[in-house]
Amino acid sequence: MIFPTRLPPRCGWVSVGALAAGIVLAASTVLAASGCSGNANAVADKAPTSAASATRPPAAVAGGACQLLDYDVVEAELGVRFALAASATNAATFTCVLQPVGADEPDLTLAVTATLADESVFRASVVPKGATVLSTVGKIGYQIGVPTAAGVGPGLEVGWLSANQRLMLLRYHSAEGTAAADVNALQPKLVELARKIDLTTV
Repeated sequence: MIFPTRLPPRCGWVSVGALAAGIVLAASTVLAASGCSGNANAVADKAPTSAASATRPPAAVAGGACQLLDYDVVEAELGVRFALAASATNAATFTCVLQPVGADEPDLTLAVTATLADESVFRASVVPKGATVLSTVGKIGYQIGVPTAAGVGPGLEVGWLSANQRLMLLRYHSAEGTAAADVNALQPKLVELARKIDLTTV
């Protein structure tokens, strides 16, 4: 599987999902960076100057896949406060990234693509080598660790096939220098967040 590339901060994200005969080929799925133009959309809150101004605009305001994400739900599950939401679309794929104000990481990415794939195709073509198959998210899912890269700490990814035939990819990147043990502790929490997102797609 080819994983998402890192994107410029506060810019739109574009996901390109390869479809063959209506079946998503995850090995050909690429999440690539784009500029802050075209069909990308970003919404951020401003630094609060008082308690009354501390409310963040909903992530859903950014549109696209961001409509499936809620800052408060994400914060409750992962313990991370995000305040910037950017979305983009490409063909049948919708993407969203959440970031904190003033930093590129940690970030949370969600990509959604319609598919005709069934559980057997998902298991054979989508689940990456070394991943743990999940039966608790959607029809079938997986979780896998994401290695450290330049400027980015270790991460986690959960992918699943939703009941309404959507290929869902949820990825968390930690900040550079984050201990692997701290990220691994988020595994069940990211899975639970995926379950909650999945319920909003039914």
